Parts: sequence; C-alpha cells; structure tokens
Amino acid sequence: MNLLVLFLALFCVLAVGVGIFLYLRLRRKEARLRDALEQSGPSDPVSDSCELTAIDQMLYDRCCKYMTQRKPFLVESFSLQDLASAVYTNRSSLSKTINRYSGRNFRQYVNYYRIMYSMELFRNNMSLRVVDLAQLSGFRSVTAYFQNFKKVMGEPPSQWCARIRRKYIKDLKS
Repeated sequence: MNLLVLFLALFCVLAVGVGIFLYLRLRRKEARLRDALEQSGPSDPVSDSCELTAIDQMLYDRCCKYMTQRKPFLVESFSLQDLASAVYTNRSSLSKTINRYSGRNFRQYVNYYRIMYSMELFRNNMSLRVVDLAQLSGFRSVTAYFQNFKKVMGEPPSQWCARIRRKYIKDLKS
C-alpha cells in the first residue's frame, strides 16, 4: 500500500513538473519573439505589423483549435481568463486578437461556438427541443440562446429546426 502511495505521489510530481516545463518553454518562446521584435530597432512599420499579425494569427488559430477540440464553451461559466490560461497568454492580448480576427467580442465568440454546436446536436438528433439545445450547448437560459441564435443565424432556433426537419423529410422522400 505504501509503495502504491509513493508511486502515485511520484507520478503526480512528475506530471506537474512536465506541465511546468512545457508552460515555461512556451513562455520563453513568446519572450524570444517579443525580444526579437523589440531589438530589431527602428524598423519598417509595415514589417512590424506583419510580424505582429503573424503572432496574433497563431494565437487566434490556437484559440480556435482549443475551442473546437476541447469544447470549453459547454461550461456556462467559461471566461476570457479561462481561455487565456489555456492558450498561455494574457486576457488583453487575447481579447484584442479575438476582436480583430473574428469581428466579435469574447462573449459573441463563445456564443458563436455554442450556436454551431447546438446546430450540430440538432442535425444528429432531430428530436431535441429548443430548450434541450440551449441547455446542452452551454447557455444559461433559453432566452439567451434564442437571442444569440437569431443574431448568428438570422432566424429563431424554432424556425431553423423546422426548416432542417422539412429538408430532411424531403430528402428522405426523394
């Protein structure tokens, strides 16, 4: 029993150590990039903006990949700080990057993923009701889901669901 506890403690220490190592490695890489940009001295503003744009694009791509793979938006309390920690950056940089590349603020960005997820859920199970879709996709209320769905899709979720059902039935008959 003592050997098992020792093994588990050693495993936990090792896992934490690896996590810290990877985190610090990523921070060093970002610091080297920043230093390289700062040490380049007086330079062409166009090339500086291109380099910053490339870094921002990488950050935005990391966010999108994280959102798609991990689906953190399904947690109602998911915040900008949660995402910033997950992609190893600060809230301010992340917020500006999301605004620039998605054309949305953070809340709108998260709600977009929630809406897309709810549409995927419905396509996989057309017996789900709008209330179910709202709850399963991370919204705190059906009202918030309804408003955000209409903002993203241009129609209420009930109309969209009815249209998708009709199309599905029509395709079955053909």
